[in-house]
Amino acid sequence: MKDLHQKGRDVVGELIPDGKARLDKIFEVAPGLEELAVGVVYGHLRSRPALDARTREAAAISAIIASGGAGTPIRVHTRTGLSSGLAPAEITEIVTEAAAFSGFPRGDGPRTHQGGVRGSWRARAARSGAA
Repeated sequence: MKDLHQKGRDVVGELIPDGKARLDKIFEVAPGLEELAVGVVYGHLRSRPALDARTREAAAISAIIASGGAGTPIRVHTRTGLSSGLAPAEITEIVTEAAAFSGFPRGDGPRTHQGGVRGSWRARAARSGAA
């Protein structure tokens, strides 16, 4: 598990500026949870060949919405989704689609936590010419 955890930390470090430091802060009070969550999601699942990173992040965002999650998980996966090639408009549609199937109030959760990623969305949209 230690190898998967380190592999996962390396992936997050590549996808998110200061990603490893952010992980340290997120899991400060529960480092064992980081080892499990980061090791499984970014160390193991991300390396499985059937889905590319972009599709895997779309599925993660959808699952977070469907489960009623928001806050840190949606911020992290929005950032890693953008870094994996999802466009801001695609993330918006993923949230809308997930909300339609899991309940519209669940689609509002990410909106209330977008503050930390709006700059990333705007920068990506500007680079792609969709701004």
